[in-house]
Amino acid sequence: MDEERNKKVLSVDTHEPDDEEDEEEKNANQQKRKYPIRYIENRTRRHVTFAKRRHGIMKKAYELSVLTGANVLLLIYSSNGLVYTFATPKLEPVVKEKDGKELVWKCINGKPTP
Repeated sequence: MDEERNKKVLSVDTHEPDDEEDEEEKNANQQKRKYPIRYIENRTRRHVTFAKRRHGIMKKAYELSVLTGANVLLLIYSSNGLVYTFATPKLEPVVKEKDGKELVWKCINGKPTP
């Protein structure tokens, strides 16, 4: 019985594509899928997507500041009330000092937090 299983495993088709059309078709199947941009209903998936995209946009803000010397301030206000920030050194006081924090909160919801 083990020999029959081994024969079945060995009989799996593992041949390489013999012309360019088959290879292109294979590559087309391996590409990333594009999903429409719309609200994610599943809470867990939405949270995971938020975390990944937040990380990605912060990385892009950092790269922009390094490559171009631009002063960058990025504020992300999540649906659960948390504020995530990225700031270049010149703009850090806006997110670290009391006056700057009050300005951020005023922009977000019209009133500073105590």
